[in-house]
Amino acid sequence: MSAEVLCPAPYPPSVSLPAPFPQDAVLPLSLALVGTATLSEITAEIRDLTASGRIRSLLDRHGAIYFQGLDLKDADEFSKFAHAFGWVAHEDIGNPVRRTIHAKNVATANEGPNTQPVYPHNEFGLSPHYPAYVLFFCVTAPETGTSASRSF
Repeated sequence: MSAEVLCPAPYPPSVSLPAPFPQDAVLPLSLALVGTATLSEITAEIRDLTASGRIRSLLDRHGAIYFQGLDLKDADEFSKFAHAFGWVAHEDIGNPVRRTIHAKNVATANEGPNTQPVYPHNEFGLSPHYPAYVLFFCVTAPETGTSASRSF
């Protein structure tokens, strides 16, 4: 990794992937800060990792990346982090789910009542217009169960 701002780190919920994945593939791979870093340093690292093809390589090998300990404070900081990847933002077309916009390309995942479960699904799985990448950000961890994440 460039400049050692982020490095692989243990994440207990990760699971080892079976063949045909490489022997050391885990889902998700966890990357964490080495020491402390500013948002500018973190986003510079993400831009470098994306430009070098390293992010794509890690996604191909592991399927998902969990970034831990970034200390992002709010939707604006998450938006800057997400945009550092340089990916084209998904345009939300034809989605019947209510979402509240919190920052550029950052919205709640679902505004439905918290008494109703959100079952496993593909983002826009029944639509010809779907995102290439989905990022999630939790502002406040739930006391039990899961929470509505904010997605880019």
